[in-house]
Amino acid sequence: MSLISRLGFKPIEKKLLSVPKKILANDISIIIPVKDNQNGITRLLNTLEHIFTDNILFKEVIIVDNLSQTPIRIYKHYSFVLQLTSCSIIGPAAARNKGVSLSNGKWLLFIDSDCVPIKNTILGYLSDNNTHLAYAGNIKVMSNNKLSKYYETQEILIPPEAVNNNVIRPDYLVTANCLVYKNAFNLINGFDEKFKQAGGEDIDLGFRLLSIGSIAYQWNSIVLHDFDDGIKGFIKRFNRYGQGNKQLAHKHMLNLRPRPFLPIIKTPYNILLAFIQFLSMSKGYHLSYKTNLWNK
Repeated sequence: MSLISRLGFKPIEKKLLSVPKKILANDISIIIPVKDNQNGITRLLNTLEHIFTDNILFKEVIIVDNLSQTPIRIYKHYSFVLQLTSCSIIGPAAARNKGVSLSNGKWLLFIDSDCVPIKNTILGYLSDNNTHLAYAGNIKVMSNNKLSKYYETQEILIPPEAVNNNVIRPDYLVTANCLVYKNAFNLINGFDEKFKQAGGEDIDLGFRLLSIGSIAYQWNSIVLHDFDDGIKGFIKRFNRYGQGNKQLAHKHMLNLRPRPFLPIIKTPYNILLAFIQFLSMSKGYHLSYKTNLWNK
């Protein structure tokens, strides 16, 4: 998320958790919350079927339907283990927690329903020399239109860099693509279900994970994000992010008030989008963070 930022959350290390040295594909459970996005889920599952091979034998996929107006359905059989469940508690935080409670893998790969995986989504995380308890994956855009490219050039869904003891790490996690060691997830009691909107709940998870171990970037794991919901979706998204910032600020005693900024690529179109982004986040920041609406 943009505008959160590099304000420097400083974790207080508690008891550090040991992690497995190896990360294997068959140890990975994929958790996907969804609300009113049947097309996205069908596209995602069909893509996973296409990349499911002897080299990419992930443990399972768990879809969690979070109060969709028309219940999500699975329309065909897939080669991998697949479970569809529902969550009646509002918000992606609660939905992901429900998915994790049903999972069997040692590692949890969180992806959103408007993302499309590729082979490297799984392969990029595999390691014989792991030392971290979570990874922030890479997120690129599906489309080449100006609005989508703004998300990518602004690195909206790429956590900003922080530095600990001269080591660069992500400041937090973004659940469009991140891998978390399940024992670590459970030790910090998962996502905070008080976050009812899609925005802030993943950052909060990353902050709390940093108290028990290290997190790192994994640029080789890539998902493609669909941002084709237009300017209306753009405004709604940053309004939610502003609400999430307000809740994070209150919980972690940070100043996350949105501030005006210039885009990285300074075209008239991008400058206008940056202004709309700032206004949308500011409006959300000054609203109550309790909401029944979420999607990413």
